[in-house]
Amino acid sequence: MNGPGDQAPSQPPQPRIDAKTGQGAYATGLVVIHTRDEFLLDFIAGFAAPPRIVGRVIATPPYLKRMVKALLDNFGRYEKTFGAVPAQPENTRAKAGQVDDLYAKLQVAEELLGGAYSNAMSVMHTHDEFIMDCITNFPPASKITARLIVSPSHMRRIISVLGDNLSQYEDRFGKIDDGSPPTEPRALFNLN
Repeated sequence: MNGPGDQAPSQPPQPRIDAKTGQGAYATGLVVIHTRDEFLLDFIAGFAAPPRIVGRVIATPPYLKRMVKALLDNFGRYEKTFGAVPAQPENTRAKAGQVDDLYAKLQVAEELLGGAYSNAMSVMHTHDEFIMDCITNFPPASKITARLIVSPSHMRRIISVLGDNLSQYEDRFGKIDDGSPPTEPRALFNLN
């Protein structure tokens, strides 16, 4: 109990979230496209007919590098608690012309076209799923701009695909300085 002069420990403010985003979207696929300035992450519901984009997140290269580290950390805690997630077949890279063909088949809702900028993330997991809250962190308050739900095996693929794209980016544009101490990034992304 706090007395008149005692201060209650302050809790960080929780990010705002609207009802539609709060429901989350279940994703079974991921397409990553990058330019020098940003990464576009299109989360896909492949079980829908036709397949559709259920979440589009835009992130800067330094933030994406930190995101992958956070996902790896959370995934490691998941495997310590629930056991190893079996390795999946290797991810495939799109070849020239495949991206246009893919997007010709995907449905993209009008409200997702512009994407949701993210510069912070919260990752939670249960035995059956990972929940990724992509957050935009600007005053006056943080806001969850996308909530994506994926299976543990799909989380393994997401980490692998993002790691592969970061390696491609760094091969093309140079090392990303995310403010962390230097590490060997290629070793971090090997989940097989």
